[in-house]
Amino acid sequence: MFIVHHSIGKGRQISATILDSLSRNHGKGRHLWISVSRELVQDAKRDLSDVGCHVNVHDGAEVLDQMSGGKKSKGLGAGGSLGKGVLFITYSLLVSGKRMENIISWLSGSGSTSNVGDKSRCEQSYTGVIVFDEAHKAKNLEQDTRTAKLVIGIQERLPNARVLYASATGVSDIKHMVYGTRLGLWGSSNPLYPTFESFQGALAKRGVGAMEMLALEMKRKGIFLARTLSWDGAEFHTMEVKLSNEQISSYDSAVRWWFNVKNEIETALSIMSIGPSKTLWRTYWSAHQRFFKDLCICAKINEVVTQAKKYLENDDHAIVIGLQSTGEAGMEVALEELAASCDSKGKGNVDYESLVISGLVSTAASIMANFVRNHFPVSLPPPDIPKTPEMPPNGFASEADRLEHARIIDMIDRVKSEPPPEPIPELVEKRNALLESIHHLDLPPNPLDDIIDRLGGVDNVAEMTGRSGRIVKNKSGQYKYVKRFGASSKQKSFGLSMPVSREEESDRLNIVEKRKFMEGKKSVAIISDAASTGISLHADRRIASSHKRRVHFTIELPWAADKAIQQLGRSHRSGQESAPIYKMVVTELGGERRFASAVSKRMAQLGALTKGDRRAASGSDLSEFDIDSTFGRRALVRTFNALGEQPITAPSRNANDILDKFIALSVSESDGEEAELAKEEEDKRGSALVEASTALSDVGLTTGEPAVKKFLNRIAGLDVARQNLVFGLFMSTLDDVITDAKATGEFEGSVEDIRATSVTLKCNPEVIATDASCGAKTELTKLVLDRGISFDSIVQSIIDEDKSITEDSKDDDEENEDDDEEEDDDLVETHCKSGFYMSRRKIAGRHLIMFAARKIEQEEGIDTDFIDPLNLMIITRPNTGKNPCEMPSQEMRYKYKLLLSSDDLLKAVKEADDAMSDEDVDEEKSEKDDKAKPNKDVMSMVRTKYGSSVADLWDDAYENSNCKEHSDGLAPRISEIGLITGAVRKYH
Repeated sequence: MFIVHHSIGKGRQISATILDSLSRNHGKGRHLWISVSRELVQDAKRDLSDVGCHVNVHDGAEVLDQMSGGKKSKGLGAGGSLGKGVLFITYSLLVSGKRMENIISWLSGSGSTSNVGDKSRCEQSYTGVIVFDEAHKAKNLEQDTRTAKLVIGIQERLPNARVLYASATGVSDIKHMVYGTRLGLWGSSNPLYPTFESFQGALAKRGVGAMEMLALEMKRKGIFLARTLSWDGAEFHTMEVKLSNEQISSYDSAVRWWFNVKNEIETALSIMSIGPSKTLWRTYWSAHQRFFKDLCICAKINEVVTQAKKYLENDDHAIVIGLQSTGEAGMEVALEELAASCDSKGKGNVDYESLVISGLVSTAASIMANFVRNHFPVSLPPPDIPKTPEMPPNGFASEADRLEHARIIDMIDRVKSEPPPEPIPELVEKRNALLESIHHLDLPPNPLDDIIDRLGGVDNVAEMTGRSGRIVKNKSGQYKYVKRFGASSKQKSFGLSMPVSREEESDRLNIVEKRKFMEGKKSVAIISDAASTGISLHADRRIASSHKRRVHFTIELPWAADKAIQQLGRSHRSGQESAPIYKMVVTELGGERRFASAVSKRMAQLGALTKGDRRAASGSDLSEFDIDSTFGRRALVRTFNALGEQPITAPSRNANDILDKFIALSVSESDGEEAELAKEEEDKRGSALVEASTALSDVGLTTGEPAVKKFLNRIAGLDVARQNLVFGLFMSTLDDVITDAKATGEFEGSVEDIRATSVTLKCNPEVIATDASCGAKTELTKLVLDRGISFDSIVQSIIDEDKSITEDSKDDDEENEDDDEEEDDDLVETHCKSGFYMSRRKIAGRHLIMFAARKIEQEEGIDTDFIDPLNLMIITRPNTGKNPCEMPSQEMRYKYKLLLSSDDLLKAVKEADDAMSDEDVDEEKSEKDDKAKPNKDVMSMVRTKYGSSVADLWDDAYENSNCKEHSDGLAPRISEIGLITGAVRKYH
């Protein structure tokens, strides 16, 4: 049985399963619970007690220690105090030493016999419960991990045990199901797939849709239960951080530094007459990637801290900040350098805690310094050492062979004894200059330490990470390095029952920090990958801080989707007073999409495998970030070909908007040089395309490479303007590729919502297949979708929304009319007005018209700039209806001009209504018409007054898009889809 419970109390579900087995006397009262942390044994005891299962829960470390010869070993017998109950162990304990033999011996009761046959019979007869809690820990069997092997091994040794796999995340890739041998999906129980490899291959070919069908089939068989806490009340926001001018300047300076390093390395290799080194360049690009990833995280800190402080002002929110890395390795590099400069006597034993540090350490700078110091070539590489020949097993065939073997051995010894090549002074000088240049860059500090420092220090921030030390500001304002744990090197060892490893000590410290956060003693919690499993940070009704709604900022996405879900689940759990607010923080830099892309793809697969719906993994749709796909690779090839071949051409149909934005930025940066301003529009776009082509060459990208990951990694090393230009062209091309794939039916939509203004049945359902054994029919139903919206309908929607305002609100608006006008004057520079807009430029030969409405309307007492910093507008077009993508007001003003505001339209409609009401004698009819569709005379007035400027443009776009293909520069209104319905065949 496989259960996936996200934040809904899977511990109690496990406890109920154990209670059921105890009541049936399965396993002679002995059961096994394997989890990720030893501290969770207390949660296991609580969950068992909550379901009325009053059974002994044994700490596995203590029990197994006694089985190895401890003082209380007699209690392990069937009648002893440790003879029955639930044995709670961790995966790390399972793989240590020969613990597995001890575990199987305790479960099966075979410890009292030494006969091999009797042991085997005891193991075969064991029918107790084995729970693999957080089962995803055993997912990496293909990587030959010891954990995965032992998880499978214990299932094979106890073939009749009742096995329960439990996880908050399930699996994000079909290959991670390999440990689930008891599910009966492959092997002897399923002749269709005799091995896991055949099962995996069959599903891998069919994509996410096949995973959705697998989840549904497993649920139908009763071997899979996936439940999740309702996402009702939870809010999901993608918070895009705009870089400040200072941040852009710092980023661009770092880009120039890495380009300079690249050039200096090429010069150094040329001086030494050495060809390009694959290892050296691999190391360069690896450090390059880590540096810019760190810089992207640092760019978010200002906005995250600002928003966090606003949420904390009224003491009704608590902040959770999620990241993956802590920067400890970079911090240690910086501390080593500082310690070396303070070690005047050269003893090399400077205590980091005694150092006085001028400020927080920049881990980004440490990445730079570490690469240059250890990998910049300053001398010729040492000669290759020949491979030592093996001695012949039967001796040498001749004296000549013996002498040749001795000669080779002697040569190898001489090569090894030679001193390393002397450094070349010119290259040493270059290396020192590069190291010195790092100090002139304005690089931000380690983001983790920076957040703690700016949100109140360690007294207000609970840090739940795996790092052993950090830099903090003491009461006198000095920065000092302080160890979080392991401060004494003479720490005693208390056996397995006490913290003897860094991992266990870190777990215990994180539990203490978590308790302080939950009790309200600390209002901010920071969690890294080390604390993303088993820790609850939600607004638990049972704790003191339950009134504080959690605001969960994700500033660094993990590489794996299951880790992302684990981290999100820390603040959204059962028994909570309020659902959290999630904010996934990304910068406007295109290169950062690399990290969001990988996670999005896995989250889609995760939802497909657990709920039969790829959107179910997180409750939100991150598909906009999934660009590492078949279509992404196709778009990348098209982009490379367009920018790499002569003449250079635009890779997408809608590239002009991206090029024009880059041109506008370039003109402003060059202070409007006459030569630049005098160019024709097409020449400017051509120059922008050449700039994009040069940018790809600068980061070592060549034509035809379909590696999206490599592309996104490399463009992170471009200056901000060129990075967004290249990424924008790629995304625009990807839109074209997906549009074309949808038109040909190649794009896999699978489980998705159908959105249209109207949906009609094209014809009666058609039978396309009939099952010969049972007569079940499979039918094809064709539907016609119309996405368009007429001018009359959009005007009606504007009027209906206006009528939803209460009379009291209208009175308040009249009283504050002057104040509102002043407010509108202040807001005109930040927020566009709701109304009809027309594109400033012609696109595909026509000006496009649309209706844009404010996403968040201005209300007294509400800081809308805080809620909606981008001042987003909801777009409705005549041919495609309401667009799911919103447009920032700044972009709206740049691309479109206002034709008619909603306020002016409503004012004209009201005047027309008043005029007709005076003429209408029948008041009853007037009231009825007031609630119905606008009077024909009112609509006629609107068309007469605004016909040429708005209504005619809207009607023209609406009518000309009444087709199934792109026509006259417009996307089609009409499309057809087919629904196939029928019975699912059951295989025996």
